[in-house]
Amino acid sequence: MNTVLLVDDEEHVLSALRRVLADEPYEVLCAASGDEALNLLDSTPCKVVVTDERMIGMQGSDLLIRIKERYPHTKRILLTGQATVEALRKAVNQGEIYRFYTKPWDDEELKAAIRSAIERYDLEWW
Repeated sequence: MNTVLLVDDEEHVLSALRRVLADEPYEVLCAASGDEALNLLDSTPCKVVVTDERMIGMQGSDLLIRIKERYPHTKRILLTGQATVEALRKAVNQGEIYRFYTKPWDDEELKAAIRSAIERYDLEWW
């Protein structure tokens, strides 16, 4: 199953992302925090995680670092409206993100990136 996890502490963003992926052949899971995302990943393998950077509690770049350590095969995408240079450095160098996008995102570009990430996951791990 192609499972994608969306992480954002703003429900309207999660709703918009779910709408973007509604016609795609994915199981889409949502989490409102980094801790919730990690709990979901403990029970459900995901091929791709798309996370916001600025969230209450755990920042997206820190979440991506933890995902890389615990689930190195999972492809990681950072989606943010307000990334600092430090957050980007951490996401790229320590979280080894697959892609980075800013809000507002281009729906088709994001869908293509997720599709590409799933293909890469399948090539590397299956």
